[in-house]
Amino acid sequence: MEPLYGGLLLADSINLGDEGARSVDEDPVNLALREIGGVSLRQGIPCYSSVEMQALFHKPYCASNALVLSLLSLLCTGEALVKLPANVTVPAVIMFGDSIVDQGANNNLGTLIKCNFAPYGQDFEGGVPTGRFSNGKTPPDLLAEELGIKEILPAYLDSNTKDEDLRTGSVLSLADQLKMFNEYIGKLKGLVGEEETSNILANSLFLVVSGNNDLANTYYTIGLRRLQYDVASYADLMVASASNFIQEIYKLGARRIGVFSAPPIGCLPAQRTLAGGALRVCAEDHNQGAQMYNMKLSSEIDSLDNSLSQAKVVYIDIYNSLLDIIKNPQSYGLDVVDRGCCGSGIVEVAILCNHATPPCLDNSKYLFWDSFHPTEKGEFSSTTIMQFSSCLSISAILVFLLFCTNGTRAAIKLPRNKTIPAVIMFGDSIVDTGNNNYIETIFKVNYPPYGKDFMGGKPTGRFCDGKVPSDLLVEELGIKELLPPYLDPTLQAKDLRTGVNFASGVPYTTVFLPRLSVEQKVISLSDQLDLYKEYVAKLKELVGEDITSTIVRNSLYIVVAGSNDMTNTYFNNPLRRLHFDFSSYTDLMLNSASAFAQALYNLGARRIGVFGVPPIGCLPSQRTLAGGALRNCAENYNQLAQLFNKKLSARLNFLNTNLPQARMVYVDAFSLPLELINNPAKYGFEVANKGCCGTGVIEVAFLCTYTCTDVSDYVFWDGFHLTEKAYRVLVHQFLKKDLNSFLF
Repeated sequence: MEPLYGGLLLADSINLGDEGARSVDEDPVNLALREIGGVSLRQGIPCYSSVEMQALFHKPYCASNALVLSLLSLLCTGEALVKLPANVTVPAVIMFGDSIVDQGANNNLGTLIKCNFAPYGQDFEGGVPTGRFSNGKTPPDLLAEELGIKEILPAYLDSNTKDEDLRTGSVLSLADQLKMFNEYIGKLKGLVGEEETSNILANSLFLVVSGNNDLANTYYTIGLRRLQYDVASYADLMVASASNFIQEIYKLGARRIGVFSAPPIGCLPAQRTLAGGALRVCAEDHNQGAQMYNMKLSSEIDSLDNSLSQAKVVYIDIYNSLLDIIKNPQSYGLDVVDRGCCGSGIVEVAILCNHATPPCLDNSKYLFWDSFHPTEKGEFSSTTIMQFSSCLSISAILVFLLFCTNGTRAAIKLPRNKTIPAVIMFGDSIVDTGNNNYIETIFKVNYPPYGKDFMGGKPTGRFCDGKVPSDLLVEELGIKELLPPYLDPTLQAKDLRTGVNFASGVPYTTVFLPRLSVEQKVISLSDQLDLYKEYVAKLKELVGEDITSTIVRNSLYIVVAGSNDMTNTYFNNPLRRLHFDFSSYTDLMLNSASAFAQALYNLGARRIGVFGVPPIGCLPSQRTLAGGALRNCAENYNQLAQLFNKKLSARLNFLNTNLPQARMVYVDAFSLPLELINNPAKYGFEVANKGCCGTGVIEVAFLCTYTCTDVSDYVFWDGFHLTEKAYRVLVHQFLKKDLNSFLF
């Protein structure tokens, strides 16, 4: 099928001159002096600030503002580096930005600020300078290339632009961007009809880059604005403009909108020269201005995300990512980040970067090409497109805007620019969401009264009256309502992208040490790991290698196991106590848990939470079996749990230190549950020493036949497992206390 449509890539080189003072009829000599005089200070682009964008709609002169019509049809024949899910389409990518994404619009406009001469373009195809502010390709080219659309996106004003290019990408003036966008929409409606046009816009990715020049040049360099505004009020003005712009494109049909923060502008080579002192250090006041703007912008984006119905508006932090590259260049294969490759590298841009200012010998070692713009390597690496110019991969953007758009509102709010695309669960009956239904075991709970408080009162195989921690975790994170069991034959593709559950539990068998268990009708951690490998292979088939890597790297992995290894395999089996004392048995469990965490890491997992063992001596069944006539908590059981937990915490800290980028977190599952049991009234409970099911002192699984009158009064559902109400308390507190440990 021939591609018919694609999208818009909008780019603005936001203001850099005396706003409102310039006209098309201005004397050419004065115009040249005005423009050349500002070249090294303003990305070489004499245009108006996006803050005062409204005044530009009747001033078409503004030279390098660019609107890239990137009709990125996914039906094109290019080989995509990023593979979209089978049931997800991105008919267009629409980007608003600055000169980093100008494809050469200035070549065909009445301006002296062009870069269609050497050494610009020295690494472009054939070494041809095209008007791109780079040594080679720019993000629009790399974006189309990674999505498999075409090799380059031509400038819309290029006289050589062909009809086929109108369907796959070009560049226009920002001064008329909304008017041109409306014109484009009109043409698209004529081409594919009203309904299909609405569908294209609703499913396109809109990416907005703004603020760089407003701060670096209009505010800090030119200085007139500092007489009118302090940093805070100017940031407010910028945010209001950005907010209005987002609302305008929303009115035109945009629904997936990513808004990039300002970068650390004080670390641009030109700003180091102008404001960094004799040593050309980063200009901290500039960076502080960027941070203030970013803080206000992120708050406004959050407000828009909540107020614009059906929209997903995401704030994307490039400040910290780019600053990390600047501070640690060798980690990214770079040597020089404080100056550009062109000429001296400290001030040259546009016409100041010319034959008389030869470039460096090896631009692959440089982050910046000139004093404002990245090199092509700075805009692309083999693993991350636009790694340095936008500091966020296309895969990550897709995860943000495609996979995180759902109907579940998060109770726990993630920090800005942090995402958890999926939750992967391993463990025992505490977190099993129904895998036991699909294995040969008599320990199933897919019958009443289990599930009495689940949706529709349906028993699903969860060892609870309702939801279990696995479900509550994804619910609180806003990922989805339930975490499905991996073995469910009705599992859908969307579930693979957002997480599945491998846990399998029988109350009287072990997970960490299955070979020591009398009853082995359970999916051990080793078996669960094999299933996980199978899952990753399926995910690659569904969304491709790149997005799979992003999902795997950013997902939250939870391991809940150990209770059964202690209560049943150890304490309820006298033979085990003859073979192992407390210390040796906990070492055995520890080695198993540690090996499992390292195996997950080797498969790409980075955010791994391992729960400690709860106060097992206070479980209703263990009170009955080992708590004496008064059914007190069995203290020796709790002592064994605490010994293991202490060792587990130390081991995870060790792994964190020795495994690069690992975020292995020990989750204290002992203290809060014990607090809940000792002080039930504090949390809205009345009964904590027996379960709601049956007599409450021993029943579990098929022994559970009748229930208490009011389950909300009980901490425990049966002799081993908590009620949904109790799990909710624990999961919420876990996320509140430990979530940031996985993210930073």
